[in-house]
Amino acid sequence: MSRAFSTMKTNVGNSVQDTSSTFATIIGVYINKRYQQILRRINWNYINEDYTVTTVAGTQDYVLATDFKNEVYCVDTTNNKKLTNIDLQDISNDSASLLSTQGEVTSYTIFNSDDGNKYLRLFEVPSAATTLALPYVVKPVALSADADENKLDIEDLIELGATADAWRYKRQFSKAMTMDALFEKELSEHIWEQTNQQNKVVQFKPETYSIDNLY
Repeated sequence: MSRAFSTMKTNVGNSVQDTSSTFATIIGVYINKRYQQILRRINWNYINEDYTVTTVAGTQDYVLATDFKNEVYCVDTTNNKKLTNIDLQDISNDSASLLSTQGEVTSYTIFNSDDGNKYLRLFEVPSAATTLALPYVVKPVALSADADENKLDIEDLIELGATADAWRYKRQFSKAMTMDALFEKELSEHIWEQTNQQNKVVQFKPETYSIDNLY
């Protein structure tokens, strides 16, 4: 079980000898900063395996879950067919007719919109209701409530980084540099532990390109 957000703030406050509620709020920002930094640098693979999208005839775009980061694959489970991921710019330039033509869905793209949401866009526009299996890598949200816990059980690592930031805030730069060095050392060891799997053999897997995407 991971350490709660409030406990982590208290621990960092104790380390820098400032347990005031005002500074605890500042520490909370540092904790979330380090949390996201770690997620960007490791092979994060917490997956929502049960996520599905139900298409509606005539509807091309679908809002995805707020914690959606990257898809693992997209399969039309109604017709037992794997969909191909394509670039939105390519489909717009080379096959603009697919943007409005209704038919069987063969490909998709995922994009960020200016409304703050991430969307799934299908090609062609669905002509019938189908179910798409779309498991995805989860993007963890920032910790906010006192009882919130990180998903990686890396509270010690997060606290090291947040402590470095807290010492820097206190203008104790030498102490901050020492904690930063410890943070980087622990992070390197954590990354090694996650990726060093003796029974995993990485192989190149060629896949035939679909002729449907040539024109």
